[in-house]
Amino acid sequence: MSRLVVDRLWPMLIGLVALLAGALALQGYAERRGNDTIRVVVQDEAVGAADDEVGEATPVGRDADGPARSPAHAQARLLARRGEFERALPIFEAEARSRPDDAGLSAELGGWLLSAGEPKRALAALARADQLQPTSESALRLGQARARLDDHAGAEADLRRSLALRPGASAARMALGALLLRHGDRAEAIGLLEQAASAGANLDRARALVALGAAYRATGRRADAEKAFDQAIQFAPARAEVRLGVARSWLGGEGKEDARRALAVILKTADMAPDLPAVFVAMGRARERLDDDALAMEAYDRALRLDPTLRYARRRLIRLSLASRDFARARREAERLVADAPVVPEHHFLLAMVADRDGRTDDARKAYGAAIAAAKGDYPEAYLNLGVLERNAGDFARARAAYDAALKQRPGYASAWLNIGKLLEAQKKPAEAEAAYLKALALDARSVNGWLYLGQLRSERRRWPDAEAALRKALELRPNWVTALLSLGVVQARSGRLDEAVVTYRQVLVKEPRMVRAHYDLGLALEQQAKVEEALQAYQQALAADPGHLGSLRRLAELELSARRLPEARKALQDLLDAAPGDLPARVGLAELAALNGDRAGCQAAAVALRVEAPNDKRVQALALSCSTTRTP
Repeated sequence: MSRLVVDRLWPMLIGLVALLAGALALQGYAERRGNDTIRVVVQDEAVGAADDEVGEATPVGRDADGPARSPAHAQARLLARRGEFERALPIFEAEARSRPDDAGLSAELGGWLLSAGEPKRALAALARADQLQPTSESALRLGQARARLDDHAGAEADLRRSLALRPGASAARMALGALLLRHGDRAEAIGLLEQAASAGANLDRARALVALGAAYRATGRRADAEKAFDQAIQFAPARAEVRLGVARSWLGGEGKEDARRALAVILKTADMAPDLPAVFVAMGRARERLDDDALAMEAYDRALRLDPTLRYARRRLIRLSLASRDFARARREAERLVADAPVVPEHHFLLAMVADRDGRTDDARKAYGAAIAAAKGDYPEAYLNLGVLERNAGDFARARAAYDAALKQRPGYASAWLNIGKLLEAQKKPAEAEAAYLKALALDARSVNGWLYLGQLRSERRRWPDAEAALRKALELRPNWVTALLSLGVVQARSGRLDEAVVTYRQVLVKEPRMVRAHYDLGLALEQQAKVEEALQAYQQALAADPGHLGSLRRLAELELSARRLPEARKALQDLLDAAPGDLPARVGLAELAALNGDRAGCQAAAVALRVEAPNDKRVQALALSCSTTRTP
């Protein structure tokens, strides 16, 4: 557990605010993913900053009043404070069963279960504590647990009850404010946080000001956010936790400028507290945001040297190792997680993801099975990823069974329906695929991937107006999304609206100048408009980004041949053969080139060989005429 966790209130507030940033991180991931089959992945803040970075809501047991109930209870407290939850929690549960009317013990158990990442089990213990002895504090803890389970209505009710029982409770105001902010009630959220920041001891006001600054930043009031952060540091200049709260808020922003602000705060904090692991975890996050993965890994490594139990830092090392295709490092880190806590389903899940990315299908399948077993069968995300694995392995029946298992456990799992749609498309069942996408959208009408997949499928079925409507809905939800824009350009081109398509492709390239597919599709549209020189430029730009792009090499060679630029055509054809040895169109092109150069014998020899390999190919059949016709270059 982080040494920065000094009471039971502040970490949960930070966790709630971090969840807001997590939602943005997931959106960013979806945008980058484009048209791939959906997998569940471990994402930046979406992993849960409260989990490994600053600790869960601090357990009641950490600062519980009164002596231990028994020697076993004292042992459980010691183990829990060391982070040895696998040993501590069974003892706590046995103690709670033996004293069913002890509200304090139930509350303590619930707090430690939250720290162990077990909010479902924590909820039952905290509900019992609240039932036995309802107080402002018990309602607060119960609301925090419900928030972790995404029970917005239940969490709000409990937090409002906490405030009603103790109207001046700053902690309840902060927790409720963070929850309301996360769910879009900005005015009341900021009002509550402003109240919390206006009174109390210096440290309490500093914490509230950090939360208020985060709310201001999230709502675009950057000047107010900066002022609140400055005031927070003035109230508690020597408290590393306050500075880290400021840094994490800046990390919740989207731009690199916010990441640079965060890093500046973190570097000062590291000078103040060089032995605090959470400082280097935050530093790693900032370095990642600034695309400095090497320094990010150094920061996470340092955090783990200070505290080897930091799961978040190890998860991030896994992600960075996968990004650099260092599968050996990713595997070591994932295996360490499993060894440290084999009862945690997510650790097996991560090990499976590493194996999957490394092409070790059997190992991945086994690890997903272990994750499901550790979760006692209740792990829809693991079933979803297992379905993707089986689909990629070509076993459509097993893939569908896995997706169906995910839906049985979570009937409202829109991502499962999206993957079923992709599976049905692969099985050449477009009508059923469309029905699956519509089911996903009925569950989540704001699914940008759902609208994208629906639009792309309708485009393939030549239903241009319906396709365009779906893609524009995706763009309404995520303006200027290049994947949806590119698909819209395809619809416009296929339906004969070439001028519109060219404009759309150029929009894409303004945002993604090195997107090969956009350059290629632009070239095709320009060719259809007889703008040959512009088309050539588009293909050349595609090849500048990816020298081995076969489509661009083929079109470039065809255009050079048609224009009788024979040296350029020869180079393009040879580049095509280098990228795809034995490529039939390239070999036909070289034979035609021989004829254009007056080498009839060479052309005829090539034609004979090609007729043996591909007797029914129309271009091969036409070679006989090409070889017998004298043409002037």
